[in-house]
Amino acid sequence: MYLFTDLAASPRELQKCLKAAVDQSFNNISIDGDTSTNDTVLLLASGKSGVQFKAVQNEFQSALTKVCRSLAAQIVADGEGVKHVVRLNIEQARTRKEARQIASAIANSPLVKTAWAGADPNWGRILAAIGYSGVKINPERINIYLGEQQICRHGAACPFDHNRAHAYMSEPVYEIRIALGAGAATLEYLSCDLTAEYVRINADYST
Repeated sequence: MYLFTDLAASPRELQKCLKAAVDQSFNNISIDGDTSTNDTVLLLASGKSGVQFKAVQNEFQSALTKVCRSLAAQIVADGEGVKHVVRLNIEQARTRKEARQIASAIANSPLVKTAWAGADPNWGRILAAIGYSGVKINPERINIYLGEQQICRHGAACPFDHNRAHAYMSEPVYEIRIALGAGAATLEYLSCDLTAEYVRINADYST
């Protein structure tokens, strides 16, 4: 991924801005959990505008982050065989690092991702992924929401409308909110389902 600006900025200034933007975008996505040697983000400045970095630092940071978040979302939506993009919103984590660790465990679980492919509100698979994420969490404090519906209360089953949940998960983009009850850190993480089309695409060719 190559990003260009005509701002007059030093490599150190650009690196600081890019690191902050990537931390809120490209580092918070997953399609299948694998990475590639081509997974690179570069930010280049020509200086042609003559506008100095320090004069517009905050505005530039905001714009760069917005662009990176948009591009990251497009990467997930364009994933092989993707039918549903899932926005995982992790709340009440102790730290952003732990929130990302939990989100990654959920997003890369084949059982969770196949449930998403079938529009199945299987909160138990999400809870299991949180459990093996390596982050110490009291399961009795965990609440899980599918859109406006709560589907798990204090780490246990609670009544909800399964038909409504299935219909919501059939949409191309939807949100799962997970409140951990451990702190104040939050994180948005984008992922997707694992479909039969993904398997076909990656099984039917050789390199």
